[in-house]
Amino acid sequence: MKAVIPVAAKKESLFPFSESRPVGLMPVVGKPLVSHLISALQEVGVDDIYLVTNYMEEQFEEVFDEYTNVNLITQEELNGTAAAVNCCDFIDEEFFVVNGDVMVSQRDLESLLEKHNNSGDGVTLLATDQRKPEKFGVLSITNDRVKSIEEKPEEAENPLVNTGIYVFDPEIFDYIQRLENDYLSLTDAVAGMIGDSEGRFELIQDYWFDINSPRKLWEADKIKRDHDTRGVHGEADISENAEVGDNVVIEKGAEVRPGSVIEGSYIGENAVIGPNTVVKGSTVSRNSDLEECSVSNSLLFERTALKAFTSIEQCILGEEVEVEPGTVIRESFIGPRSFIEMNNSIRNVEFVPDARTDLGEISK
Repeated sequence: MKAVIPVAAKKESLFPFSESRPVGLMPVVGKPLVSHLISALQEVGVDDIYLVTNYMEEQFEEVFDEYTNVNLITQEELNGTAAAVNCCDFIDEEFFVVNGDVMVSQRDLESLLEKHNNSGDGVTLLATDQRKPEKFGVLSITNDRVKSIEEKPEEAENPLVNTGIYVFDPEIFDYIQRLENDYLSLTDAVAGMIGDSEGRFELIQDYWFDINSPRKLWEADKIKRDHDTRGVHGEADISENAEVGDNVVIEKGAEVRPGSVIEGSYIGENAVIGPNTVVKGSTVSRNSDLEECSVSNSLLFERTALKAFTSIEQCILGEEVEVEPGTVIRESFIGPRSFIEMNNSIRNVEFVPDARTDLGEISK
């Protein structure tokens, strides 16, 4: 079986982090988002995966260069999700389509595939309830059949929405090729297919995140960490004078120094924690260095450096952020490569990439 993951477009709503990497490569519990999708798809029987790329595609090439079953295909013109899927029109068997900016569980993918195999319909999609369904494709249903999809209606008839995760038969390519607009929407192609032959849906049971903002990225990291963190300490150097909870993952090469406390968190490869550092409910990505500080309910990208007596709470810090001693940052998004001078108090701000508070500026 095969799968297509569209990751071609830049997602402006994830600024400032989208300036340095595509959403599919943003870290979630220490791995790129699409790596989690790839792992889940492989577990449900997918043999070949096609990443449809454009924005910063060289980063995908670097990450997946040695993967024998992950193939990169360039979408030359960013003219819609249907056009992205149509880049793989050589597929001649049933296949998954999973948008590269979502988080979903393996169990929900398994349920979707089982429903599709038992239905005999040409399309089966994952659906979920939303409080504001008018921001999504809203489904009109009868029992477990989808009668129609209306994209972002002014008034939704029900809260059930399309998640952008499908199993298709290859005939979907015929419906894509019938689209006549300049922007080719996969929802329009699916609507055409359903209009001719109907389709099925399966409800999300575990979780689904449309990662359309930094806060959604933060929430996805938390949910994934809560589901997957089972206490693994792989070849890490952990001081006997440190306290490490049961629900903590510490990757190889990481060092936890005396006096440190870690609970409900993920610590990436070669990260250094401590001494006397507290990390709770957070992800600290690889090669980060935390010294005598406190981090709670936060997501730290790679190569973050926090100096003594700093406190980070409910934040995302991009890669290579450096925070000098005595600074407190709460409920903020700090762009990559930013430098935060000592003794700052920052709350509810969004710093652009390369921000420098030592110059009294937040822009380069």
